[in-house]
Amino acid sequence: METRYAYVARALAEAIADGRHPVGSVLPNEFELAEQFAVSRSTVRAAMRELQASGLVSRKKSAGTRVEAVAPSRSAAGYTQALGSVEAVQQFGVETERHVQAVAEIVTDDELAVRLGCRPGRRWLRISSLRLSPGDISQTPICWTDVYIDAVFADEVKARMDRHRGIFSTLVENISGRRIGEIRQDIKAVGISEQLAGPLKAVTGAHALEIRRQYILSPGDMAEVSLSIHPADRYSYTMRLMRQDAATN
Repeated sequence: METRYAYVARALAEAIADGRHPVGSVLPNEFELAEQFAVSRSTVRAAMRELQASGLVSRKKSAGTRVEAVAPSRSAAGYTQALGSVEAVQQFGVETERHVQAVAEIVTDDELAVRLGCRPGRRWLRISSLRLSPGDISQTPICWTDVYIDAVFADEVKARMDRHRGIFSTLVENISGRRIGEIRQDIKAVGISEQLAGPLKAVTGAHALEIRRQYILSPGDMAEVSLSIHPADRYSYTMRLMRQDAATN
């Protein structure tokens, strides 16, 4: 399964690998690429961030997007995500469909508090949903996500959530008038539980990735936590690591 911005990023990576955009050349601008792929400019920007995170291109305001390296095309199945910014995480919500399964107000017990990284007894609004790729006729979910939103925002989130397409952190930003300044992310290998195997169309105990994201509302308040379960054959995660001296030059 592949979102629109992942498709644009992959198509451009293939064009670079094929020599249609040689190293040193400048890619078409956002408007031209949006027309070429019949997508929005925000989708193009998300694709550019992915290419930049992979080291294929560099971006400068006055010089455009320059091809920096040639890499093999990526054709692996599943959803591929390269995250280098808060905005890239938010784009995931725009490019996929949320199918809400349950909404509940809960209080963390000791076990859940450890999973979320908060104190026991904290109150949250929990929204459980499946994420799917638009147009996927198989209706095979990308992941199951439990989003925990600070109870102070619960009433307004419930009132607005049906009309909100993006991830819930952007809704929290709109409600609070503050920005998510940081996302803390942890990834670990897990088995798919019997409870989630059915909704995910997966086998109980099959390999999966659990991604926990803590959303920190400026100047330092944890306003939201998400726990996502991705079956291993439907998701890959990429990142670019650089030496400190190279990053500062």
